[in-house]
Amino acid sequence: MANDINLKRGKWGGGTRAVELPAECPHPVPDVPANRAHWADWQRERWAGIWGGPAAVLYDDSQIGAVALLVDLEAAQASGSLQAAQLTEYRRLLADLLLTPQALSGAGFRLPGWPS
Repeated sequence: MANDINLKRGKWGGGTRAVELPAECPHPVPDVPANRAHWADWQRERWAGIWGGPAAVLYDDSQIGAVALLVDLEAAQASGSLQAAQLTEYRRLLADLLLTPQALSGAGFRLPGWPS
């Protein structure tokens, strides 16, 4: 779990000041990929939540596939069919997409209200 000290200095940072991201992404949410038309409502909500979150200001269209895969892996976890290798990929995607506090602070970013 991240604590105030780790958030202040960043996981790998040398004490440099973090760039504050907005609390929500102002950009429009991309359409769900056509090959994900079968998604349930909660998966579509998760898609919109990720694209509306603070880290999404750093995304471009090249992240569409990664976000879709993340939502698919969360569905597999919810159904109890997530395998060990998929869990590793899921954790990597969370970090790569800056969806955890540790990944955000480690990349030199912070959210409003975080310690400076």
